[in-house]
Amino acid sequence: MEFEDQQAMRKTVSSFLADGPLKQFFAGRQVHQIENDRLADGSEHASDAEAILSYRQLQDVADYRQALQTWFGRLALGSHLMVIVPHAFLYERRLALPSPWRPQQRRLYTPASLMAEIEEALIPNTYRIRWLGDMDRQYDYGQDAAFEPQGDSDIALVLERIVPPAWSLEHQVNPRAASPLDALDFAFEPERTRIEMDGKPLVRRVLILKLDHLGDLIMGLPALERVRHYFADATIDLVVGSWNVAMAQDLGLADRVLAFDAFPRNSSEEEPNVPATLGRFQALVTDDYDLAIDLRTDVDTRVLLQAVKAPLKAGIGTRARFPFLNIALPLDSTRNEAERVRDERIGPHSFSLQGSGRRSHFALYSDRRTVERDCAIVWGPYLELDPGDYIFDFYIDLEDERGDGLLRLDVALDRGKTVSEMIVSGPANFHLPFRVDKPKTVFEARINTIEGHAGISFGFHGGRLIKKGPGNVLHQTEYACLLVELVKLRVRDFGTLVDVGTA
Repeated sequence: MEFEDQQAMRKTVSSFLADGPLKQFFAGRQVHQIENDRLADGSEHASDAEAILSYRQLQDVADYRQALQTWFGRLALGSHLMVIVPHAFLYERRLALPSPWRPQQRRLYTPASLMAEIEEALIPNTYRIRWLGDMDRQYDYGQDAAFEPQGDSDIALVLERIVPPAWSLEHQVNPRAASPLDALDFAFEPERTRIEMDGKPLVRRVLILKLDHLGDLIMGLPALERVRHYFADATIDLVVGSWNVAMAQDLGLADRVLAFDAFPRNSSEEEPNVPATLGRFQALVTDDYDLAIDLRTDVDTRVLLQAVKAPLKAGIGTRARFPFLNIALPLDSTRNEAERVRDERIGPHSFSLQGSGRRSHFALYSDRRTVERDCAIVWGPYLELDPGDYIFDFYIDLEDERGDGLLRLDVALDRGKTVSEMIVSGPANFHLPFRVDKPKTVFEARINTIEGHAGISFGFHGGRLIKKGPGNVLHQTEYACLLVELVKLRVRDFGTLVDVGTA
């Protein structure tokens, strides 16, 4: 949800407090609301607030530790701070930035990640968590993810400021009797939640998936040779496309070659749909294996690897995305993009602001009603850049994004020469590409009003400067070989951790 003005946002917040599980903490109390990093009633230095509410503010703040500490420090003892943030699984409905509805958002939240920031920012035993939950009142779970969600789609957390107890969590150790392990702090770890043992499984049968085109099979030869060498006594089955069967048999690296077409022979004529082939794959690969390896660099065939009956599965990817992988080699997500040889976040403190604007700890703010027309509102940071191709990403929060105002964003070099610009009338990805041709060129990013047009009220949180460079990622041959080497280390040399129960 986005709001046309602060009044509409306060109306929505009031509905949270009027009924439901949060009412008990705020009924009969004066609630101070955080807006644009400060208390809405202007009591900047209050330290005895009865209740403080931060609604969809924390996700946009760069220094969340300072923000949480500041808000919490303004509470009276026994009072409550409520933090409400968009739920990554309900609002953004994705696992990584950017947010499709709020490009300026800096972090996505789940209940666990919100709690992690609370524990990181605040001193233990100065607070207690009184409520934490998902707010999904009237949420439309049937709505297509391409559209902004309808209904509540937030996480709410309520904490109470308490008088710290007389005792401390710090573990006092006698230096003379201390061992290296005694110096570690295990205060927040359970004594034993899982029993694991170091095991080197016996590998008698291996399945290898190499479901690529002809050239990909050739590039996978070094990895296949390594599997045959490291597991010389095992029976190896190799699954390849039908067009690769003859070559795979001639290589003599597998005891049995199975033909399976996960992709069309000519992918330019027909769109691949690997999940649709799962039924045919399960009908073909019915045996049990000790180890299954998917050598394809692209992750589309992991759905087939998951269906293999094997206690050990190895593939390229991450455990976060493919939890069934026992052995996972992370993939460089930028392999199809230009390498970023410089990636620098520049905070708002590095920029100058027109006199009618306002600064906070986290941003620069400009009000369309007071800004001077036809001039720069924000400018800076005057960095010296080397030659190359760059992108500057403006972190801007448009407060009246549905109005009729305009802004011009531009990049200027050597204090005056505009080399890239865009006109802003609403939410967008504020990326400006530009090129530097000579050493020590002075870089300037600006936000300007436009003559004859109303402005837009906004908050500016700084930006991100990226210098692009030539691609320098691993080739698929190297990925496949590294995966096999990792399998060898985990299975033959060091063993793997096998869960054998809990206690």
